Amino acid sequence: MILIGLPLLFIAGVAVFLICFNQEGFTGSRIKNPDAYLMDIERMNGTDLHTLELHEGGSLQIYFETVKGSLCMEIKAPDGTAVYLGNGKETTDFTVEIRESGIYMIVVQARQAKRTIHIQHTEVG
Repeated sequence: MILIGLPLLFIAGVAVFLICFNQEGFTGSRIKNPDAYLMDIERMNGTDLHTLELHEGGSLQIYFETVKGSLCMEIKAPDGTAVYLGNGKETTDFTVEIRESGIYMIVVQARQAKRTIHIQHTEVG
């Protein structure tokens, strides 16, 4: 009876650990302004969204640093097409040119992530 109970107790403990480890949550700082989206992530699981109203000819200055875990960021144009999709590993400091005015959606999906995402909108001068 004890030989059967110990493996079951171990499996239950592992299941509880995995559930707690993968719970959605955010620890760090997050600023969502009309012209910026700034995240300094200590730990994040789940999805975060932000919208920016952008104008044709402007640009987004993006700093996207990978430290650990898995993080994917997508920036969607008003028509739903992706103007950027990446994980912050290949390029960390770049610019995205705005080709059409409208509401842009930023979607960040994380799993055990520790990262920095800074997006700043600059208007046509």
